[in-house]
Amino acid sequence: MSRSSRKRRRALVVMSATFLMAATTALGSPAHSALQKEPTATLVSNITYEILNKEDFGKNKHCSRGDYSRETVRYLSRDFSFSRTCPTEIRVEIDYRARLNSDRSITIKDGHVKFFEGASVFTNDQDGGLDFGFIGDTPTIIPMGQSRTRSFYVENNDEGEPDDHATVTVTWTNIKNNQLRRIG
Repeated sequence: MSRSSRKRRRALVVMSATFLMAATTALGSPAHSALQKEPTATLVSNITYEILNKEDFGKNKHCSRGDYSRETVRYLSRDFSFSRTCPTEIRVEIDYRARLNSDRSITIKDGHVKFFEGASVFTNDQDGGLDFGFIGDTPTIIPMGQSRTRSFYVENNDEGEPDDHATVTVTWTNIKNNQLRRIG
């Protein structure tokens, strides 16, 4: 090997080592750690609605409905909102916030279940409802890999028609990544 070839080879080795050191330093720097993936969890919400519309004339209307979602949750709260109707007069809505905790559990908070009844399901006439997950209510916390279920009963109490009502049952599951294949 000629002298100039050895110099070129040595220069290449030195440049490679310098580049490797620079890359290692950059990857271990605080700037790189800020680019690391933010912790997340997957929240499955399985909701059932049992709605009864009592009729003075004719047959009562009973409706069984459902909702399902599988969404990513992070440290910043995420809003969820669902709605179902029975058949042409009643609408039931549920909304809540989910937030990831440092131990990867999920807290459900700031929730509402609303009961609307009117001439159509598009009415803004809210006749009943309840709040959950606020100060004074026991928080719903779902540890990683576990589920929690809550049921909520709402009725038309503004118009004195408690026979028109709904039971909304929610099962929240905080699934591990290796559970994704089994649940979906």
